[in-house]
Amino acid sequence: MARRTRRDDEPGRESEGGRVVLAVILGLALLAGGGYVAAYFAAGDKVPAGTSVAGVDIGGHSPSSAVETLRAGLADRAATPFTVTINGRSQQVRPGQVGLSVDYAATVRSAGAERSWRPSHIWDYFTAGTSHAPVVTLDQAKLAALLRRLDATDGRTATDGSVVFHRQNFVVRPPRPGLVLDRRSAGTAFWNAYLTDDPTVRLQFTATPPTIDATSVQRFVRTFANPAVAASVALRFGQTMVRLAPADYARLLGARREGHALQPTVNVRALAAVTDKQLAGDTTDRPRDATVALVHGRPQVVRARPGLDFAPQAVAAALLHAIRSPGRIARVRSTPAKASFTTADARALGIHRKVSSFTVRLPGGQDGRLLAAARRLDGTVLQPGETFSLRRALGPATPEGPPGAALATGLFNAAWLGGLPVTAHKVDRSYSGTYPMGRDASLRQGHDLMFTSGSRYGVLLSVTVTGGSLTVTLWSTPHWTVTSSHGSPTNVVRPGRVVRHGASCAGRGGRDGFDVTVTRSFTPIGKRAVDHTSSYTAHYAPVSRVVCRRH
Repeated sequence: MARRTRRDDEPGRESEGGRVVLAVILGLALLAGGGYVAAYFAAGDKVPAGTSVAGVDIGGHSPSSAVETLRAGLADRAATPFTVTINGRSQQVRPGQVGLSVDYAATVRSAGAERSWRPSHIWDYFTAGTSHAPVVTLDQAKLAALLRRLDATDGRTATDGSVVFHRQNFVVRPPRPGLVLDRRSAGTAFWNAYLTDDPTVRLQFTATPPTIDATSVQRFVRTFANPAVAASVALRFGQTMVRLAPADYARLLGARREGHALQPTVNVRALAAVTDKQLAGDTTDRPRDATVALVHGRPQVVRARPGLDFAPQAVAAALLHAIRSPGRIARVRSTPAKASFTTADARALGIHRKVSSFTVRLPGGQDGRLLAAARRLDGTVLQPGETFSLRRALGPATPEGPPGAALATGLFNAAWLGGLPVTAHKVDRSYSGTYPMGRDASLRQGHDLMFTSGSRYGVLLSVTVTGGSLTVTLWSTPHWTVTSSHGSPTNVVRPGRVVRHGASCAGRGGRDGFDVTVTRSFTPIGKRAVDHTSSYTAHYAPVSRVVCRRH
């Protein structure tokens, strides 16, 4: 029987032992893996064990639980108001007013709350628990609003230096630096004090310089203010010289900031009013409007004349130049100017012929105010469609009483007989018999006389006083022949009778009261037939007769 011999490469007992070792290793690996998995599930997304934030223990908590725990633990400190001290005065400011708050979710995340298979993460969960600072946020807009409020209540805005002019001198107002809180240092102070046991913040103001400092003010005083009030100046308007003393213009000067310097200013319109007042009546260089005037008793067109215009800005510039110039004189820049009412405009008014005239006797002779009023009204030209008002034309110089009634009566009758529309007219209280019935005019109780140039032609008024009478004449282009008439009195009321006793009694005749209608008829020039009429009714009150008894 043949014997079997083992070859060296055949498996034996050693191979069996290797299988055992491998099995052991695999078993250990399975055991380790199971522990790793268990550790992963134990750590989960929790905060590492032993972790605290600002003294609040949040280790081992889930993120949501850690957030709530941290919120509760920091609630008092997060809501504690700051004690803010400024210039020795303290006030309470809430963290929300500053814009400071804790981001609890971000804080928990920064403390390591996350889920991960990384061995380092799982290792850290069991071994890396430490103390963390909370994640704090700062709302810059809220901080800026708070600091603006504190600046407004405790700070001070920088005040520029200035110069204020009066009637003949000026006053210097010195500059003053401002006081403001430094935004960066204030934000740092609040940040450092937040969540501490003693949230006290001391804020300091820093000085801010004014834009116009003392040097700028002194330069303005030396170069302009002192020369401005030193002496008079002269302004040349064409051929006319106007001299202005400091009292005439100093109060119209000012100082305006431009960059870091003061520049002079002028009240342009007020200065123009001052120079216009001095130039009033001097029309040497001014354009002259065309007009219509009586020349040798006939209306003639007075031609327009061009001239020079002096703009208010040019007057102001000349004043500033004169103040700075050695001779204290300057020429006002002028521009050629045409008349606003041309010769052609005056011709188009069509003022050629007399259309009406009326004369009244002056009670008590000539009156000074009446003569002055007549001179002012004489030569008045009404544009087509323009309304004339006696009180507007004369203003406070309007004569009252009998002289005013005489002037108004003359104007009314000239307008009435000239066919002009009369828009305001009041008769006297009672009828005196001096004028045609219903055609007197009174200015009592503030009444006015008004009429309109009711055609496409202008009207020239001529008002003259000769001896004891006043004559009003209207010139234009007549279209109508106007006649006036009045009806019989109606609603007649007989005067009463009053008996008075005593030596001082003055007797008086009575006057009837009545209504009367006044009518004017319009007949075209060269025709006989009346085209149309217009009328009004006047009312007169009765005047009682006074009878005197001496005993």
